[in-house]
Amino acid sequence: MNSIVWPMGLSAAVGLVAWHWRRAWLRDQVRQRLQTQSEAEETLPRLERPFAGRHYIWPVVAGVLSSTALITGLSCPANIAVGIGLVVLLLLTQIDAWILEWRLSRIERQLADCIDILVASVQAGASLQAALDSAANECSQPLKREFEEMVARLRLGDAPPDVFELLMKRVPAESFRLFCTTVTVNWEAGGALASTLAAIGETIRDRMQIARQVRTLSTQGRITTMSVLGVTYFLAAMMWQSDPLRMEGFLSTSVGQWLTTAALVLQGVGIAMVSKISRPKV
Repeated sequence: MNSIVWPMGLSAAVGLVAWHWRRAWLRDQVRQRLQTQSEAEETLPRLERPFAGRHYIWPVVAGVLSSTALITGLSCPANIAVGIGLVVLLLLTQIDAWILEWRLSRIERQLADCIDILVASVQAGASLQAALDSAANECSQPLKREFEEMVARLRLGDAPPDVFELLMKRVPAESFRLFCTTVTVNWEAGGALASTLAAIGETIRDRMQIARQVRTLSTQGRITTMSVLGVTYFLAAMMWQSDPLRMEGFLSTSVGQWLTTAALVLQGVGIAMVSKISRPKV
Protein backbone atom coordinates (compact mmCIF):
# COMPACT_ATOMS: atom_id res chain seq x y z
CA MET A 1 0.00 0.00 0.00
CA ASN A 2 2.80 2.39 0.94
CA SER A 3 4.58 1.58 -2.31
CA ILE A 4 1.55 2.97 -4.16
CA VAL A 5 0.69 5.94 -1.92
CA TRP A 6 4.18 7.45 -1.81
CA PRO A 7 4.68 7.60 -5.59
CA MET A 8 1.16 8.99 -6.06
CA GLY A 9 1.70 11.62 -3.36
CA LEU A 10 5.07 12.56 -4.78
CA SER A 11 3.61 12.86 -8.28
CA ALA A 12 0.78 15.01 -6.96
CA ALA A 13 3.21 17.28 -5.13
CA VAL A 14 5.41 17.63 -8.19
CA GLY A 15 2.33 18.34 -10.30
CA LEU A 16 1.11 20.93 -7.80
CA VAL A 17 4.48 22.68 -7.75
CA ALA A 18 4.64 22.62 -11.57
CA TRP A 19 1.10 24.01 -11.77
CA HIS A 20 2.03 26.78 -9.31
CA TRP A 21 5.17 27.63 -11.25
CA ARG A 22 3.21 27.77 -14.50
CA ARG A 23 0.62 30.07 -12.95
CA ALA A 24 3.39 32.36 -11.68
CA TRP A 25 5.05 32.34 -15.11
CA LEU A 26 1.76 33.24 -16.82
CA ARG A 27 1.21 36.09 -14.34
CA ASP A 28 4.71 37.41 -15.07
CA GLN A 29 4.09 37.24 -18.82
CA VAL A 30 0.81 39.12 -18.52
CA ARG A 31 2.42 41.70 -16.22
CA GLN A 32 5.27 42.23 -18.70
CA ARG A 33 2.87 42.62 -21.61
CA LEU A 34 0.77 45.12 -19.70
CA GLN A 35 3.89 47.03 -18.69
CA THR A 36 5.14 47.07 -22.30
CA GLN A 37 1.76 48.27 -23.53
CA SER A 38 1.59 51.00 -20.88
CA GLU A 39 5.12 52.12 -21.77
CA ALA A 40 4.15 52.22 -25.45
CA GLU A 41 1.03 54.20 -24.63
CA GLU A 42 3.16 56.61 -22.60
CA THR A 43 5.66 56.95 -25.44
CA LEU A 44 3.20 57.39 -28.31
CA PRO A 45 1.49 60.56 -27.02
CA ARG A 46 4.87 62.26 -27.12
CA LEU A 47 4.70 61.96 -30.90
CA GLU A 48 1.47 63.94 -31.11
CA ARG A 49 3.35 67.17 -31.79
CA PRO A 50 3.24 68.29 -35.43
CA PHE A 51 5.72 66.82 -37.86
CA ALA A 52 6.81 70.28 -38.98
CA GLY A 53 5.74 73.72 -37.86
CA ARG A 54 6.72 77.34 -37.73
CA HIS A 55 9.22 78.53 -35.13
CA TYR A 56 8.04 82.02 -34.29
CA ILE A 57 9.99 82.45 -31.07
CA TRP A 58 13.52 81.95 -32.47
CA PRO A 59 13.38 84.78 -35.04
CA VAL A 60 12.12 87.11 -32.30
CA VAL A 61 14.94 86.03 -30.00
CA ALA A 62 17.50 86.50 -32.79
CA GLY A 63 16.13 89.96 -33.60
CA VAL A 64 16.23 91.05 -29.97
CA LEU A 65 19.74 89.68 -29.46
CA SER A 66 21.05 91.36 -32.62
CA SER A 67 19.58 94.71 -31.54
CA THR A 68 20.99 94.31 -28.04
CA ALA A 69 24.42 93.37 -29.38
CA LEU A 70 24.47 96.41 -31.68
CA ILE A 71 23.49 98.77 -28.85
CA THR A 72 25.81 97.39 -26.17
CA GLY A 73 28.72 96.16 -28.27
CA LEU A 74 28.97 98.68 -31.11
CA SER A 75 27.27 101.66 -29.44
CA CYS A 76 24.77 101.79 -32.31
CA PRO A 77 21.83 104.20 -31.98
CA ALA A 78 18.80 102.49 -30.50
CA ASN A 79 16.41 103.28 -33.35
CA ILE A 80 18.81 101.95 -36.02
CA ALA A 81 19.52 98.84 -33.92
CA VAL A 82 15.77 98.20 -33.59
CA GLY A 83 15.35 98.56 -37.36
CA ILE A 84 18.17 96.09 -38.02
CA GLY A 85 16.64 93.69 -35.49
CA LEU A 86 13.31 93.95 -37.30
CA VAL A 87 14.96 93.07 -40.63
CA VAL A 88 16.75 90.10 -39.01
CA LEU A 89 13.48 88.92 -37.48
CA LEU A 90 11.59 89.03 -40.78
CA LEU A 91 14.43 87.44 -42.74
CA LEU A 92 14.64 84.53 -40.31
CA THR A 93 10.86 84.16 -40.42
CA GLN A 94 11.04 83.95 -44.20
CA ILE A 95 13.80 81.33 -44.02
CA ASP A 96 11.76 79.33 -41.51
CA ALA A 97 8.77 79.42 -43.88
CA TRP A 98 10.95 78.17 -46.74
CA ILE A 99 12.22 75.28 -44.60
CA LEU A 100 8.65 74.32 -43.60
CA GLU A 101 7.54 74.46 -47.23
CA TRP A 102 10.45 72.25 -48.30
CA ARG A 103 9.76 69.66 -45.57
CA LEU A 104 6.05 69.47 -46.39
CA SER A 105 6.68 69.14 -50.11
CA ARG A 106 9.18 66.36 -49.43
CA ILE A 107 6.82 64.31 -47.28
CA GLU A 108 3.97 64.85 -49.75
CA ARG A 109 6.12 63.39 -52.54
CA GLN A 110 6.79 60.38 -50.33
CA LEU A 111 3.05 60.05 -49.62
CA ALA A 112 2.30 59.89 -53.35
CA ASP A 113 4.83 57.07 -53.75
CA CYS A 114 3.44 55.23 -50.71
CA ILE A 115 -0.07 55.44 -52.10
CA ASP A 116 1.18 53.52 -55.16
CA ILE A 117 2.42 50.79 -52.80
CA LEU A 118 -0.94 50.75 -51.02
CA VAL A 119 -2.80 50.44 -54.31
CA ALA A 120 -0.61 47.52 -55.42
CA SER A 121 -1.02 45.76 -52.06
CA VAL A 122 -4.80 46.19 -51.97
CA GLN A 123 -5.14 45.01 -55.56
CA ALA A 124 -3.08 41.93 -54.63
CA GLY A 125 -5.67 41.05 -51.98
CA ALA A 126 -4.06 42.42 -48.82
CA SER A 127 -6.12 44.09 -46.13
CA LEU A 128 -5.80 47.80 -45.49
CA GLN A 129 -3.82 47.30 -42.29
CA ALA A 130 -1.44 44.86 -44.02
CA ALA A 131 -1.06 47.32 -46.90
CA LEU A 132 -0.23 50.12 -44.45
CA ASP A 133 2.33 47.88 -42.77
CA SER A 134 3.93 47.09 -46.13
CA ALA A 135 4.01 50.77 -47.05
CA ALA A 136 5.61 51.62 -43.69
CA ASN A 137 8.39 49.11 -44.39
CA GLU A 138 9.02 50.37 -47.93
CA CYS A 139 8.86 54.15 -47.53
CA SER A 140 11.77 56.30 -46.37
CA GLN A 141 12.15 58.95 -43.70
CA PRO A 142 10.44 61.17 -42.63
CA LEU A 143 7.22 59.46 -43.79
CA LYS A 144 8.43 56.10 -42.50
CA ARG A 145 8.26 57.34 -38.91
CA GLU A 146 4.71 58.60 -39.35
CA PHE A 147 3.47 55.37 -40.93
CA GLU A 148 5.24 53.20 -38.35
CA GLU A 149 3.53 55.13 -35.56
CA MET A 150 0.17 54.79 -37.32
CA VAL A 151 0.60 51.02 -37.77
CA ALA A 152 1.77 50.64 -34.14
CA ARG A 153 -1.31 52.45 -32.84
CA LEU A 154 -3.57 50.25 -34.96
CA ARG A 155 -1.89 47.15 -33.55
CA LEU A 156 -2.33 48.42 -30.00
CA GLY A 157 -6.06 48.60 -30.62
CA ASP A 158 -6.61 52.33 -31.01
CA ALA A 159 -9.69 53.37 -32.95
CA PRO A 160 -8.71 53.78 -36.65
CA PRO A 161 -10.52 57.15 -37.03
CA ASP A 162 -8.55 58.51 -34.06
CA VAL A 163 -5.28 57.19 -35.52
CA PHE A 164 -5.89 58.80 -38.92
CA GLU A 165 -7.03 62.03 -37.28
CA LEU A 166 -3.77 62.09 -35.32
CA LEU A 167 -1.84 61.73 -38.59
CA MET A 168 -3.74 64.70 -40.00
CA LYS A 169 -2.79 66.78 -36.96
CA ARG A 170 0.86 65.73 -37.12
CA VAL A 171 1.28 66.54 -40.82
CA PRO A 172 -0.71 69.73 -41.55
CA ALA A 173 -0.93 69.32 -45.31
CA GLU A 174 -3.93 69.10 -47.63
CA SER A 175 -2.64 65.87 -49.18
CA PHE A 176 -2.58 64.11 -45.81
CA ARG A 177 -6.00 65.47 -44.93
CA LEU A 178 -7.40 64.03 -48.16
CA PHE A 179 -5.65 60.70 -47.65
CA CYS A 180 -6.70 60.29 -44.01
CA THR A 181 -10.31 61.26 -44.70
CA THR A 182 -10.56 58.75 -47.54
CA VAL A 183 -9.00 55.91 -45.54
CA THR A 184 -11.23 56.64 -42.54
CA VAL A 185 -14.40 56.55 -44.64
CA ASN A 186 -13.30 53.35 -46.35
CA TRP A 187 -12.42 51.72 -43.01
CA GLU A 188 -15.89 52.44 -41.64
CA ALA A 189 -18.06 52.04 -44.75
CA GLY A 190 -15.98 49.91 -47.12
CA GLY A 191 -15.85 50.29 -50.88
CA ALA A 192 -13.39 50.14 -53.76
CA LEU A 193 -10.26 51.31 -51.98
CA ALA A 194 -7.74 50.66 -54.76
CA SER A 195 -9.37 52.91 -57.34
CA THR A 196 -10.01 55.60 -54.71
CA LEU A 197 -6.38 55.61 -53.56
CA ALA A 198 -5.18 55.70 -57.16
CA ALA A 199 -7.32 58.80 -57.76
CA ILE A 200 -5.95 60.39 -54.58
CA GLY A 201 -2.38 59.71 -55.66
CA GLU A 202 -3.05 61.36 -59.01
CA THR A 203 -4.67 64.34 -57.27
CA ILE A 204 -1.69 64.75 -54.95
CA ARG A 205 0.72 64.72 -57.89
CA ASP A 206 -1.40 67.31 -59.71
CA ARG A 207 -1.37 69.56 -56.62
CA MET A 208 2.39 69.17 -56.31
CA GLN A 209 2.88 70.08 -59.97
CA ILE A 210 0.73 73.20 -59.61
CA ALA A 211 2.56 74.18 -56.42
CA ARG A 212 5.89 73.70 -58.21
CA GLN A 213 4.76 75.97 -61.03
CA VAL A 214 3.60 78.61 -58.54
CA ARG A 215 6.93 78.47 -56.74
CA THR A 216 8.75 78.83 -60.05
CA LEU A 217 6.72 81.90 -60.96
CA SER A 218 7.18 83.46 -57.53
CA THR A 219 10.93 82.87 -57.45
CA GLN A 220 11.47 86.12 -59.36
CA GLY A 221 9.83 88.13 -56.59
CA ARG A 222 11.94 86.48 -53.90
CA ILE A 223 15.17 86.94 -55.83
CA THR A 224 14.27 90.58 -56.45
CA THR A 225 13.70 91.14 -52.74
CA MET A 226 17.01 89.60 -51.77
CA SER A 227 18.81 91.50 -54.54
CA VAL A 228 17.39 94.85 -53.42
CA LEU A 229 18.40 94.11 -49.82
CA GLY A 230 21.88 93.09 -50.86
CA VAL A 231 22.36 96.14 -53.10
CA THR A 232 21.22 98.44 -50.30
CA TYR A 233 23.77 97.16 -47.81
CA PHE A 234 26.46 96.98 -50.49
CA LEU A 235 25.94 100.66 -51.35
CA ALA A 236 25.99 101.57 -47.66
CA ALA A 237 29.29 99.73 -47.21
CA MET A 238 30.78 101.41 -50.30
CA MET A 239 29.72 104.86 -49.08
CA TRP A 240 31.22 104.11 -45.66
CA GLN A 241 34.49 103.00 -47.22
CA SER A 242 34.76 105.93 -49.64
CA ASP A 243 33.94 108.69 -47.15
CA PRO A 244 33.61 107.37 -43.58
CA LEU A 245 33.61 110.82 -41.98
CA ARG A 246 30.60 111.99 -43.95
CA MET A 247 28.79 108.69 -43.28
CA GLU A 248 29.51 108.98 -39.56
CA GLY A 249 28.32 112.57 -39.59
CA PHE A 250 25.08 111.53 -41.30
CA LEU A 251 24.41 108.71 -38.82
CA SER A 252 25.28 110.89 -35.84
CA THR A 253 22.43 113.33 -36.55
CA SER A 254 18.88 112.56 -35.49
CA VAL A 255 17.58 113.10 -39.03
CA GLY A 256 20.06 110.58 -40.46
CA GLN A 257 19.27 108.06 -37.76
CA TRP A 258 15.52 108.29 -38.31
CA LEU A 259 15.89 108.14 -42.09
CA THR A 260 18.01 105.01 -41.75
CA THR A 261 15.48 103.55 -39.35
CA ALA A 262 12.64 104.31 -41.78
CA ALA A 263 14.57 102.60 -44.59
CA LEU A 264 15.10 99.50 -42.44
CA VAL A 265 11.44 99.37 -41.42
CA LEU A 266 10.34 99.70 -45.04
CA GLN A 267 12.69 96.86 -45.93
CA GLY A 268 10.99 94.74 -43.31
CA VAL A 269 7.55 95.63 -44.65
CA GLY A 270 8.71 94.73 -48.15
CA ILE A 271 9.99 91.35 -46.98
CA ALA A 272 6.65 90.58 -45.31
CA MET A 273 4.61 91.67 -48.35
CA VAL A 274 6.71 89.70 -50.84
CA SER A 275 6.54 86.65 -48.56
CA LYS A 276 2.74 86.88 -48.45
CA ILE A 277 2.32 87.45 -52.19
CA SER A 278 4.79 84.80 -53.31
CA ARG A 279 3.24 82.00 -51.25
CA PRO A 280 -0.35 81.44 -52.46
CA LYS A 281 -2.28 78.52 -51.03
CA VAL A 282 -2.68 75.69 -53.54
